[in-house]
Amino acid sequence: MFRYLPNTISELVIFYIIFLGFFLGITLVGDQQTIDYNIQMVILNYVFWFLILSITQGIGWEISNEAGQGTLEQLYMTPYKLWYVLLSRMISTLLINIVTITLLLFAAMFTSQQWLNMDLLSILPILGITLFGVFGLGYAIAGITMILKQVDYILQLFQFVTMGLTFVPITVVPILKFSPFMLGLQLIREIAIRGIAITDIPIGDLIFLIINSFLYFIIGLLCFKKCEQIAKRKGLFGHY
Repeated sequence: MFRYLPNTISELVIFYIIFLGFFLGITLVGDQQTIDYNIQMVILNYVFWFLILSITQGIGWEISNEAGQGTLEQLYMTPYKLWYVLLSRMISTLLINIVTITLLLFAAMFTSQQWLNMDLLSILPILGITLFGVFGLGYAIAGITMILKQVDYILQLFQFVTMGLTFVPITVVPILKFSPFMLGLQLIREIAIRGIAITDIPIGDLIFLIINSFLYFIIGLLCFKKCEQIAKRKGLFGHY
């Protein structure tokens, strides 16, 4: 990020401009009676969308780049299992992008003059459990990328699908509760916008969130391992 600082800055600026588009759109055509709530929803959904993309798309691009540079086979031949290497990369990507996300969050709140309830003691545990399931999505995307190599359009499509999901409350479409990260996002909305604490959340919702994230992590990991076996059998690690 520091070596290619202009690229990092331009990425921040582009995502900030996208937020301004959402913000101005709501300000101009939104319902004035609920405009404060709508703006807070946009801020939170937008930042969460950026966070998910940084983890899932990031690992997909890395696998694609490794394959294009001819280093994917060397990565596979390291003493560590490939799933462990990718997990380390996803965690490090998350930690690095927390800086970017924090800047975007405060820039968005400052621009809109809408300040969220940043109760970290309540938000961080739910966010951590939710991202555990998102790592499963990252594994699935990495596995598909190992086989297909060129997945630019798939990743771009996933970007818009994720945006659509994050901007739809599960109170409107309850079935979204069973998707990878939607319940966690809804609970974070309740904390950040409505000001509740984690102790106010029904224990059933917390148990469902833990089970949901664990299942998606396992499913994603199994999908990755299956794709890894296919790629190994077809000799795809050494070819682009």
